[in-house]
Amino acid sequence: MAAPEQIIQMDESVIETRGQKSVKFRGGLRFISSLLLPLTLGIFTIVITFQQQSAAKQQRIDDREASQQQRDQASDLDSKRYQNGRFDAYIKEMGKLLKENHGEIISNKVAITLARVQTLNIFRQLDAQRNVHIIRFLYEAKQLTDTPENRSLDLSTAELSDIDFRESSINKKLLNNLSLTDVFLSNATFIGITMTHVNFALTQFNTANFSLAEINDANFSSAGFNNTSFASTSFSNTIFANATFKDVNFSLTKFNYAVLSDCNFWHSNLKDAVFQAATLNQVNFSRANLHKTNFIGANMTKSELDNTLSIQDTVLPNGTHVHDENLINNGQADCNIFHISGWTVSNGNITSAISNSSNSNCQFILQSLSTGATMYQHVRLSDKWNSNLWTFSEAVLSAKMSVGVSMELKGIKNDHSVSSKETLSKLQYATNEFHIS
Repeated sequence: MAAPEQIIQMDESVIETRGQKSVKFRGGLRFISSLLLPLTLGIFTIVITFQQQSAAKQQRIDDREASQQQRDQASDLDSKRYQNGRFDAYIKEMGKLLKENHGEIISNKVAITLARVQTLNIFRQLDAQRNVHIIRFLYEAKQLTDTPENRSLDLSTAELSDIDFRESSINKKLLNNLSLTDVFLSNATFIGITMTHVNFALTQFNTANFSLAEINDANFSSAGFNNTSFASTSFSNTIFANATFKDVNFSLTKFNYAVLSDCNFWHSNLKDAVFQAATLNQVNFSRANLHKTNFIGANMTKSELDNTLSIQDTVLPNGTHVHDENLINNGQADCNIFHISGWTVSNGNITSAISNSSNSNCQFILQSLSTGATMYQHVRLSDKWNSNLWTFSEAVLSAKMSVGVSMELKGIKNDHSVSSKETLSKLQYATNEFHIS
């Protein structure tokens, strides 16, 4: 057992050791504390520096954008001033020519040449909005009106883009006696305008819209139309002789008494169009959609409907309704042929024979209801459809027969993958006879 003196000495030693550790700990804290302030200030300085650099960079970007915007505005203002100046100068010069020639510059060869050159030149310098005003000026000055008393200014070869002819018409609705021949019109708008005695012979229309327009006694002979809409447009006594149409929409259009000799309607959409009493000599409807088109009273021959995309429910001049040919080979069974023509039988046994219910009706006969059968047919479409309308290279029609018949149509892409699939019908039959049409 330790003596009291030893115990006291041990306690003092422990206390002394703890005191030394406490002094070291407090010294360490003071050291760390002395580092915190400079460290905090250093971090703060770095953060402030980064923020200042970022702000300076953003300010430079903003300054550049502001400077560019100012330059663009100045350039746009200069362009407007230039175009306004050229426009005003043109109007002044043309006004002088008109005044000197009493409004009939066509009678003066020098004046008409100057007018043509100046007008073609100004079209190239001005934007679409000002060019519309040029056309409106010439139209109101009777320089684009072709009559026996006053011939129209020759603007052939002019190239005009984004012209909205509603801005040149009266109250944006009426446009009469306008003559603008042998020009190039791109993205032209005639929506809802009533036009009478207008002449666009030889003019090329690339992307134009005549929807809902009413056109009477007009001349579009030898004109070219590409990507143009005549949807719900009404034509009366209009000449389209030798005109060419490509990718044109004529749905719900009326061509009453129109002259369309030697026209080319290649790939045009003429669904529900009306050609009542129209003249259609040597018209090309190759790949045109004539679904429910009405030709009652038209001067034409049925041969002019060869090579169309569709004549389903088309009405011929004599009132006869015609239909598209069946794209399915031997869709109705042919009892004059021993084998199943056009079809591939993948399983089971199928023959063709006269129906038990009708001596005039030949049908496919399934030999065994319990075994069933499957047959299919590939229908090539590349020579029948516009690839823009039908993106598949072929269709596959398959029929599965047992106690009922299920038919399925699949669209096959050029890479042989299936793009679409649709069940056409699923019918139940009490007998083993069936037909596909």
